[in-house]
This record gives sequence, structure tokens and C-alpha cells, in this order.
Amino acid sequence: MCTIGVVRLADDDYLLFKNKDFVRQHFDDRLTVDQDIFGAAGVTTWDGGDAVDDNFSGMSVGANRHGLLCCDSNVRTLPDHANYDDLVEIALRQGTDVPSAIKAVEEAVERRPYLWGNLIMIDAVQSASLEVRSGQVEVVPLEDAAARANHHVVLGAHPENDDTITSQDRFESAKERVTRVSRLGDVLDLLSSHDQGETGVCNHSLYQTVYSYVLRMTSGTLTLHITQGKPCESPSPLELTVPVGASWSTAAESEFRAAYPSSRSGAAA
Repeated sequence: MCTIGVVRLADDDYLLFKNKDFVRQHFDDRLTVDQDIFGAAGVTTWDGGDAVDDNFSGMSVGANRHGLLCCDSNVRTLPDHANYDDLVEIALRQGTDVPSAIKAVEEAVERRPYLWGNLIMIDAVQSASLEVRSGQVEVVPLEDAAARANHHVVLGAHPENDDTITSQDRFESAKERVTRVSRLGDVLDLLSSHDQGETGVCNHSLYQTVYSYVLRMTSGTLTLHITQGKPCESPSPLELTVPVGASWSTAAESEFRAAYPSSRSGAAA
């Protein structure tokens, strides 16, 4: 379960955020990092307790050299459906901006059904939310800062969604808080918040927040503010420059992987 969103702080300053919530209390990201793209791998076994059995696929959060940022959140898991994390990777590998990323996702969903999920994306000019439901995609252009949780806002909630307990509360909290964001610190406060107690955006209830991410593009420089574990229990996130585009080099990638908080970060995905 996840809470995700986008914010534009200024014309040349925009960001995407995500709290990654799993049934287990600890998780180690697997990374893709090269000149074109950065991504933390998605996993279809988020509701499992044994890391040995993890099944990685696609990307749950990432960015590309064009300045496109994208992430997702689970809505409903069904058999014989492709992983929604694959759609994030498709968006980032094929998209140069929000419109081209939307087109790539729509074409992928036309070819086969995908697990139900929310995608949210932002570039230097525009942002959008995509609600994926098997073979259907509902595109919602975003004029302002926005947040999503683990149900569909436009297509509507379903009684068999994977999270029918905490999603609505987290969405309402994030939706209200994101309208008041004016600086990075407000986003970090949002990700650490407990407006509904343990079912807050920082999740301590049925699901546990295992990572907190803020990807920020400022004047062409991409930074990642990341916490492994619950952000409310960390004094401050780790800030890393993401080596994509002109900032990529073998040395920069190695330094990024070494600093990234994960036992799986050292080897290429």
C-alpha cells in the first residue's frame, strides 16, 4: 500500500513523493541506474513476509533523463494480470514528457490487462494521474498539487480492493496537506504525518511504511530524499543527487549505489 503525489513549487522546481507500505516491516530496494533512467524495482510480493521469495518487476518509482518523474500505488491484485509497476517503467523508458508517457501506458494496457493501480507523473510543464483497471485507463490531467492512495478516485472504490481500511483516510489526509505545500519541508511533514493515528500517511497499522521517497527536479538537477523505514522515526531523509542524464558517470553511479539505503543497491537490476 502506498501514498503518492506530485507538487510544483516553481516553474523550474517540481517533485514527486511516495511512501511505500508493505505487510512486512523491512524491505531492501533493487535499483536500475544508468544515463537514461533511475528506478526502484516494483515487486508483486509486497504482501509476503519472506524477502527470499520476492518477485521483482518494473519500477515502483523513478525518473528519466528528460525530467519525467513517475510512481504508482496498488489498488487491486488479480490473477493473470501484468504488474502495474511495469507501466511505470514503460512510461519512463518510452516517455519524454507526460503526454508521451500517457500514450505509452495506454498502448500497453490495450495489449493486455494490468493489475489495478494508480500512476502519477510530472514533468517540467504538466502532470497527470492515471487510474488503471485491467484493460481500462482513466487519465486525469492535474492542474494543481495532487495525491493518491490505494483506491481509484474517478473510477471509484471497489469493495474488493486490497486496502479498504486505510486508503480513504490516507487519501483525505494527503489531499488536504498537499494543498498547503510551499516547500520541501511541507512534503516531508506530509510523508511523516499521522492525521488518523496509525493509519496516517506514515503507516503503522495493517501495513508498514518501508520507504519514503521525494524525487525533486530543480533547474535540471535531480535529487532524491529517501528514508528506509518509517519517516516519522528518522530525524531527516538522506539526500542524494540522482546520476541520470548529464550527471551520469560510472563513478557517480557507483557513489549513488553505495550511499543508497538498501542491501540490494550495489548490483544492477
